[in-house]
Amino acid sequence: VVSWSPTEMGRAKLALACPARPAVPHAEVLECQRAGARAEDCAIRCERGFGTVEPRLRCVHGAWYWPECLPVGSLLRVVAKAPELIQPYWVVLHAMLYASDDCTDVIRMDGAAISSGEYVIKYASYHPQNVWDGDAGSSWASKDPCSPGSCWLGFRFRQPPGRIGCVRIEHPEGRQYQATEVAVETLGESGWEALPAMVQLLPELKDEL
Repeated sequence: VVSWSPTEMGRAKLALACPARPAVPHAEVLECQRAGARAEDCAIRCERGFGTVEPRLRCVHGAWYWPECLPVGSLLRVVAKAPELIQPYWVVLHAMLYASDDCTDVIRMDGAAISSGEYVIKYASYHPQNVWDGDAGSSWASKDPCSPGSCWLGFRFRQPPGRIGCVRIEHPEGRQYQATEVAVETLGESGWEALPAMVQLLPELKDEL
């Protein structure tokens, strides 16, 4: 939320001080620290059954920015952990989630795709939605080269999908575009938490002589 005041000639003026501290849905605002009239930082705690990946309420240059406390289990992400460097991009063709450990019982993807960022080019789309749409002609590509933990793709569900037993990730041919190890994480009350799901990375890696 930002406070704007009209000025002459159609211009706008930013607030000179932080407005009244806003309420955060499904959260309690804890201790706050001020750093001048236009900056304030507050810790928050989500209600039981809710979590956030950024438990801070901040006022920056007179504007408040606050996190969302979402139902536990409503966010999922797959994080590249190896190799030490994936370049120029980590590319994923398809991703599937399954309720069963043997990769059966497909989970319906009702919500929106999320990622650490996608490669942007004028005449093509590498949005993370491409990995969940079932279209063989589309893909997601990371915004930058990836070191362990820096790149991820995932999904924000409208409602928590229940148990996730298996995650399948399909890469294109070409080892330079592939993650050889990933971590699966879900939103918990304390932020991102490890999800003990079976992982299938395709194509399967073959030992090189």
